[in-house]
Amino acid sequence: MRMAGLSYCARWLFSAVVLSAAVSTHVPGAQAQTCGSDYTIKEGESLADISARVYGSSAQWPLIFYANQDRMGTNASMLVPGLAIRIPCMSGQAPSAAKAPAAATPAPAPVPVPTPAPVPAPLEAAGGAGSSGGGDIELSSVVRQIQFLTADGYTPFTDRSLPNGGMITQTVIAAMNLIKEQSGGAFNYNVSWVNDWAAHLNPLLITRAFDAGFPWLKPDCAHIADLSQDAKYRCQKFFFSDPLFEVFTVLFVRADSPITFAKDDEIVGKSLCLPVGQSTHELDKGGRNWVKENKITLLRPQNVEECFRLLGSGSVNAVVTPDLTGKSVAAALGMSDKVKSLQRPVAIGTLHVIVPKTHPHASTMLYYINTAVGKLRDSGEYDKIVDGHMSRFWSAQERK
Repeated sequence: MRMAGLSYCARWLFSAVVLSAAVSTHVPGAQAQTCGSDYTIKEGESLADISARVYGSSAQWPLIFYANQDRMGTNASMLVPGLAIRIPCMSGQAPSAAKAPAAATPAPAPVPVPTPAPVPAPLEAAGGAGSSGGGDIELSSVVRQIQFLTADGYTPFTDRSLPNGGMITQTVIAAMNLIKEQSGGAFNYNVSWVNDWAAHLNPLLITRAFDAGFPWLKPDCAHIADLSQDAKYRCQKFFFSDPLFEVFTVLFVRADSPITFAKDDEIVGKSLCLPVGQSTHELDKGGRNWVKENKITLLRPQNVEECFRLLGSGSVNAVVTPDLTGKSVAAALGMSDKVKSLQRPVAIGTLHVIVPKTHPHASTMLYYINTAVGKLRDSGEYDKIVDGHMSRFWSAQERK
């Protein structure tokens, strides 16, 4: 089982559940548990035990672990009797129709995502729903809810410390609220936060434990043969929404660094830092092939903050990150005067919502997302969201 991307505590938990699975994969007297509901942990249980009952294999325990970081964090001591955890459904599994076991109420998330409401009687056939007049969004009688997945640390796009969870989060929420309002409550959605980007594509999205994820850069899928393996995987396994925002990926170097990045060859032989979970396709773009041909040394820590700490200590020559994210992290770490972003971008890309191609309702979800965001643009609401976040971002930079 792949261990890359797990924190120390998560690796500790991994050892604990594997040991438990080796000893026993059944808890005497435990009742069958189905997915799609909360479950309250009982005395002596491990995630491997629960995984074996729900999925038929103890090896699927990471699905439960990653789906509950908002409740468990990465602290193995939180796996205690009485803790209520979410049991995600894998591809092909039907959610439980039974009442979920009594569960402790999780801490409320800062992002104002509405609590799912009881689902009323089925809607009329697509095209007949809605009451807001001309230009309504065509509503499906099947897609009643979308579970979105994102993570912190991608300022100003997604972070729970930001107003409304960041620019892209607020855009997605505003778009889904249009669908919810038109449906009269027959449609709902939820935004979950799992702070391990490396786990988002696989296992959490590809197994359909969540329906859609954001925000993700789209590789040049039209030239897939030239892409890195992780970029190929993204193109082959996921659909992309219409672009939500354009980003400049740049190199951050120490303030006294002689690197100018006037030409690609200047980076050959250097050490770069790119957080795990982020694709390397931009480093190979345009035939530079820094990663594919091992022209650079690439370090992959858990997050951008660690990359900047490595830059500050001289362990790497440059950090690869979107310009706005890098400026925000540098300011938060008190490093704004110690680092600089190079003027020439590594790449210019666009951020998207992604949906697994294997999802049976992928087309409907993409239609909802694209059409609702289009309505936000037409009404001027999208511009208000972007302007608000960008104004706060630059004001914060000036204060630090």
